[in-house]
Amino acid sequence: MKFCYALLLYLFLCGSVFSQDDIDTDRPNQTETSSIVPVNRFQMENGFLHQQTNKNDSELLLPTSLWKFGIIKNIELRLITELVYNTYSDSTLTGLNPVVVGIKVKLWEEKGILPQASLITHILLPKVASKDLQVKHLAPEIRFLFQNTITDDIDLGYNLGMNWDGESSDPIFAYTLSPAMNLTKQLKAYIEAFGFCPQYRHAEHWFDGGFMFLIGKDVQLDISAGYEITSHEGYHQFYESVGFSFRI
Repeated sequence: MKFCYALLLYLFLCGSVFSQDDIDTDRPNQTETSSIVPVNRFQMENGFLHQQTNKNDSELLLPTSLWKFGIIKNIELRLITELVYNTYSDSTLTGLNPVVVGIKVKLWEEKGILPQASLITHILLPKVASKDLQVKHLAPEIRFLFQNTITDDIDLGYNLGMNWDGESSDPIFAYTLSPAMNLTKQLKAYIEAFGFCPQYRHAEHWFDGGFMFLIGKDVQLDISAGYEITSHEGYHQFYESVGFSFRI
């Protein structure tokens, strides 16, 4: 962790400036950005995450990668891959999580109090995964993405959606709310509340925060951490993550 802070300090001293043409990512927070990757541009967002699910069990994403390509002005193609290393009290589980494919479509631009809005649709492919990580069913997701500009340096992003996990026919409802602020021309910070509300199981509500640092127009580093406000089987889950994103 000391290395991460030192790296952020170094980049703060030698970075460049934000502009409207700078890379805009869906990480590290849970709130997906309403922005679309420019036409004929490829963007890759990578994250390394450790999540402690209880005292004995933990999950590692090594890494989780979001691959994005702008095909026309208001549509991007999306592919999500995750390599996992999960440790439990009596076993380990490693391999490729089910691959997710989808698109993001911009619905309209921000105008006054009307937020910029986009729509994401994903499909989780149950058998495109390592054998021990496959699920039973196709698992769709739909999410509406909104963003309001509060000031020149502050914006508010929020999402509403629902998805399925591939094991059950019951939907999981999701929400996010994330204000973000430009601290300098290179460094941006956010805080966030988000949650997942299964139809017939207890809900999970989280709080998290982090920093994004811009290197040039097309490269971003990030660091974040989150804590579950509700308890998961009597235990409050938490996670830490670092990430690297670029655009070509």
